[in-house]
Amino acid sequence: MPAQLSFEKVDKYYQKILTKNKKLEKYADVSFSSFSYLMVVRSLSNPTISKLASAMDVKKPSASNMVRKLVDMGLLEIERSVSDKRVCKLILSAEGNEVIELGRSADDLFFGKIAEILDDNEFEVFAGLWEKITSNLEGDRGK
Repeated sequence: MPAQLSFEKVDKYYQKILTKNKKLEKYADVSFSSFSYLMVVRSLSNPTISKLASAMDVKKPSASNMVRKLVDMGLLEIERSVSDKRVCKLILSAEGNEVIELGRSADDLFFGKIAEILDDNEFEVFAGLWEKITSNLEGDRGK
């Protein structure tokens, strides 16, 4: 089976996991890119837009557009600094945190299924390869 068909099969299974979760229905319009931004905001603990843009390896106007979209969706909040009104911190809303947790539970189900398919040694090799692939993809940011 060509690799592309294999990836399509994996993606189809993952999408099935997502659609089975009724809670995810209200977040169906959250794109992978939006989810990535939310994850980075969480990992940076309330960054500024500049820090978010740098972490996402995008220009500040692109990050600002995504932040505006996420605020409109109710997933992010902007808090102005009391000491310097020019500085804004990005804060995940309760719904933003819920989106991340739902995404993580889908990942747990997905990798749980893989663990059922593979024996312990195979899963260890798979986990190592997955880590190598994803860490190298993150360095490229799709370029």
